Amino acid sequence: MEARMIAWKFLAPGAMGPFSRITWPTPSPDCPGAWVEAIVHPCTSGIHACEAIDLPYWLHAELWEIELDGTVARAGHKIVAPRGRLTKRVDAWDRDAMRAFCADCEKRVREYALLSAAASEYLEDLADDVIGCHAGTASGDASRAAAAAGGSAMQAAERAAQSRFLVTRLGL
Repeated sequence: MEARMIAWKFLAPGAMGPFSRITWPTPSPDCPGAWVEAIVHPCTSGIHACEAIDLPYWLHAELWEIELDGTVARAGHKIVAPRGRLTKRVDAWDRDAMRAFCADCEKRVREYALLSAAASEYLEDLADDVIGCHAGTASGDASRAAAAAGGSAMQAAERAAQSRFLVTRLGL
């Protein structure tokens, strides 16, 4: 797809790419951040971002709205483009939202535990995730518990529930 597109990007504190270690130019109140460009090689280089359905796979400290430009390609649970710039930080992604996300995951894992002893093994991990606000870990734990309880279809439904929670809670 060739055109500008709005997507989402999780970054480490200070607008730093958690994998690339690049510090992204941040927007001012009246102007988007500067464009960042890269040759597209999914998982290696390019401007990686996500659509709403991909959010649970990339949880990190900061969430930003990003404008992508050029040919946008899907690569697994992400999209990749040759150019991107941050347009605004999603301030609703804060410690309270992270804790609520973890608690929402834990609630579903309790339901999975009723279906499968293997799923119940994730309950203790989820309790730690809620206390520590480890949203990325909670997302993975809940996904694995869903798979243990009902296979890949339940795992996909779990990731979809996580996406719906994030979109609703964060007003995306």
